[in-house]
Amino acid sequence: MELEFNEKLAFLFKPARLKIAYGGRGAGKSDGYAIALIIFAMKMKLRILCLREIQNSLEESVKSTIEGYIEHYDLGWAFDIKDKSITCTLTGSRFIFSGLRYKINSIKSLAKIDIAWIDEANNTSKNSLDKLMPTIRGKHESSKDGMGGPFKLGPEVWISFNPELDDDEVYDRYVIKQSMYAPDFTEEVPVEQQTWFKTVEEKLQNGDIVLNSEMQEKFDDIERKRYAYVVKVNWYDNKWFPPDLRREMTLLKTHNQTKYLEVWEGFTKQTLDGAIYADELRQTLLDGRRKKVPYDPTKPVYTFWDLGHSDMTAIWFIQRVGMEYNVINYYQNRLKKLPHYLTHMQSLGYNYGTVYQPHDADNETLASRSIANLTRAAGYKVIVVNRPSKKAVGINAARTIFELCNFDEENTKDGWQCLSRYAYKVNEETGNFSKEPDHDTPWSHGADGWQTFALSLKTEDDTKKPKKKVVVPLSQQPRAWMGSL
Repeated sequence: MELEFNEKLAFLFKPARLKIAYGGRGAGKSDGYAIALIIFAMKMKLRILCLREIQNSLEESVKSTIEGYIEHYDLGWAFDIKDKSITCTLTGSRFIFSGLRYKINSIKSLAKIDIAWIDEANNTSKNSLDKLMPTIRGKHESSKDGMGGPFKLGPEVWISFNPELDDDEVYDRYVIKQSMYAPDFTEEVPVEQQTWFKTVEEKLQNGDIVLNSEMQEKFDDIERKRYAYVVKVNWYDNKWFPPDLRREMTLLKTHNQTKYLEVWEGFTKQTLDGAIYADELRQTLLDGRRKKVPYDPTKPVYTFWDLGHSDMTAIWFIQRVGMEYNVINYYQNRLKKLPHYLTHMQSLGYNYGTVYQPHDADNETLASRSIANLTRAAGYKVIVVNRPSKKAVGINAARTIFELCNFDEENTKDGWQCLSRYAYKVNEETGNFSKEPDHDTPWSHGADGWQTFALSLKTEDDTKKPKKKVVVPLSQQPRAWMGSL
């Protein structure tokens, strides 16, 4: 049988370790990926892992998309659809669905994954990608039944996403730094062969050349060694682009060109809509204060926490150097007890100063003893930071300290993502932003840990709108932890 398919996504049927499609709305990226996986599943036995960074239920997965195309093409006879998985009865291929952020360790235990597909990958964290990539691994080339994957050349990682922010990990890694993380070829293929291949490939696409058998064999041999495809796909590449979306697209293009480019053409935003610290983060970048920030072993590292168990615990690692603060590291995890975080701290080998924890660290319902006392028992000096009377107080305090901070670009990536995506709630009916931040997101805990840092430096009175008075330098404020150095 014949299936309709977007020609711009034809690279999915060619061998490569990485296959990445990004772009604006209406391009049919997820649809194309789902159809391609159904085709592969019906041709050979594969284990296909379908991922999203945050997936609290199967309703948030791509399962419904795959089921929809199985039904659309009347292929129900070839698939057994269960509550949590889909199996092709012809070949034994199995689709598995999972979230990344909270289940990365269980994913690491999955064996023999042939294709891992991350959909809506724009908010995928550095930690998730760092742990996933070496997990999707095949067998040695001497294996009698191949190295795994749809071409027996090794497992593949497929990624699809609509860009949001320049510094989102997946965009930074695979678009901005494509030559580093997703080159067309690795050093396995000599440069002269790469040049020849790309020249021939372009001529083939333009219909300017017909290959003889010798050239075709050489071309195919090089193509089988391809490492990555990174392809931008937009609405105009989708010949099944629906009329209702075309009307939406045309209206936005007419009345808001900038928004049109973000939504439909796959350009990134400067800031996330409603982002609370947008101005402060932008100024940090303009000032060149997001860079390589080394650990200074002669100075103590202070940690600033937000606590959680069923949700995220977040820790910022910060040193004071002169009148500035070097933000050298960040860590977050979920469903872990206190010893896990203390062990992680020890593994970094830092010389630690005071541990600053939020108000609920004194709450003894969080453990048989309070988190603060358990941390003290492990040998750390702990100060519990008072809870502000209003959330706005903590936000205002946090805003005032960005200009004093240098962020390590690599080691604080996940924390930076939390700060850049920490946003006000949106009224779904009116589209207006509320005065309260959206706490039901993965980003709020890193932002709350940042507020722990800010509130450790300033009293609540310090964060209120000041009247005309002499400004007291930070170094003279009695509650600042830097005063104890």
